[in-house]
Amino acid sequence: MKKIIFFLLLLSKVSAFSQVTADPALSPIKITSKLNVITNELQLPLNDIVKLKIPIYNLNLGNQLPSGTCKIKIGLGSKMLLSPTFDLSTVNTSNYFHWTALSSGGQVQITGELIAELPPNFSDTASFDLFGSILGGSTITTNFLVTNHNTPITLSDENGNNNTSSLFYFVVPAVVPVTFTAIRATKKECSIKVDFNIENEINVTRYEIEISADLNNFEKIGLLQATNANSYTYIFNVPEKHQVPTCLVRIKAIDFDGKFQYSEIRKLSAVCNTKSTVFLYPNPVPRNIRSVYIEKDNGAFNGTYTVSLFDFTGKQVQENVISLLNATRFNYDIQGIAIGQYFIKIIKNGTEDLEVLKVIKL
Repeated sequence: MKKIIFFLLLLSKVSAFSQVTADPALSPIKITSKLNVITNELQLPLNDIVKLKIPIYNLNLGNQLPSGTCKIKIGLGSKMLLSPTFDLSTVNTSNYFHWTALSSGGQVQITGELIAELPPNFSDTASFDLFGSILGGSTITTNFLVTNHNTPITLSDENGNNNTSSLFYFVVPAVVPVTFTAIRATKKECSIKVDFNIENEINVTRYEIEISADLNNFEKIGLLQATNANSYTYIFNVPEKHQVPTCLVRIKAIDFDGKFQYSEIRKLSAVCNTKSTVFLYPNPVPRNIRSVYIEKDNGAFNGTYTVSLFDFTGKQVQENVISLLNATRFNYDIQGIAIGQYFIKIIKNGTEDLEVLKVIKL
């Protein structure tokens, strides 16, 4: 009889050790923009990427949630989808939950299986990139379920009233952050003036002025902060690499969420058509002068140049490669050159820029 009683006591202790009481919980979920700005859940623009944030807790101060004892189920409603570029393995709670998604019952269902012990007094937020795919309203639902699926330790939920949360949302047509009513681009020698008029400037943070030298790829050339004005003006000097026969100019409006839109494109021809003249001095070169100056009357030498000297018959006498930065002139050594007439050819490497200067050595 004593052995039976001892066995029953031992069994009761084993049973007690195989069960734990803790408190899986969720708090109200929310939606923010991709840049973590709070959004109006009742008006989510169609196709805009937003972040769904689900706060997850174990409110028990002493006991963990054993692995495999519970899962989180998230229903996105009938109007939202996961972003196709979002990787569920990157969710910041993935060291505790294995996240998967599938379509079920006309909506996307996200499931997080508890794969590691969730510590006591745990608090974290799981975030997911979503977008509204269909106009209209629906509801996101979440549930922290106790499953005890084939686990050696069973979980008892000490408060079953804090396991759910929901959020109603409404997908609306995308709002254009600004309307360009006019854009003008005018040139004066090597500068361009851009004027543009706008209406309905909503949440715009800045305007970027862009230029294209190859009529295909654009680069940012300037920036204007949005000031809720009706018109803006920007003047810039055209960089040397954009000094081409024809260039394009456009405006990029960017809002606080990172969304952007472009203005119409304006085409400009013959920018920087005031071609500078290259000359050298002294010319003719006196016998006692060892070097001459080669100078631009407008602009500067920028880059790597090949400077070659040819005699009157076309025979190359010497060649030098030099690198210049914002230089209006440079020295060219002609000591040791015999009396006669020569030509100096200046080629900017990697371009078709060519200058030929005649020089006379006395």
